[in-house]
Amino acid sequence: MATVPDPRNPEFKVTPMQQVNPRQQVNPMQQVNPMQQVNPMQKVNPMQQVNPMQKVHLMQPPIPTQPVILMPLNPPEKDYLFLSIIAFFFFIPLAIPALLFSLKTREANFLGDQRKAKISSRLVLGFSISSILLGTLLVICTVVIRVLKQEM
Repeated sequence: MATVPDPRNPEFKVTPMQQVNPRQQVNPMQQVNPMQQVNPMQKVNPMQQVNPMQKVHLMQPPIPTQPVILMPLNPPEKDYLFLSIIAFFFFIPLAIPALLFSLKTREANFLGDQRKAKISSRLVLGFSISSILLGTLLVICTVVIRVLKQEM
């Protein structure tokens, strides 16, 4: 392995097997032999220049890690999609916002926005139940009125 001595560091020494002929051409495709022996007494300057084509493996000190605390995620809010579709058979004007809020609940659950999902879920339930109750009440009133008209 050919290295260039750093003139700023007086402790840096070049061993005989590391000397380089300045007129010698270096093949840039030549790879470094990983089994090449290195002089253990040699001190290396961390600021020393390295050939860009040379593979360098630096040993990094171990990085202290922080403990990871795993917390369970809250379950996603119910979107009541089936209930909002059933509400269409009873009273459509209240079933439309129920369906829209149901889709908003699904989207908020997908994005992980628990607050928005909870609000939308409650609105879906309210609109769906209101649609079913109001539709049922209108059907009962219509039947009662028709029966009373036939008896007269």
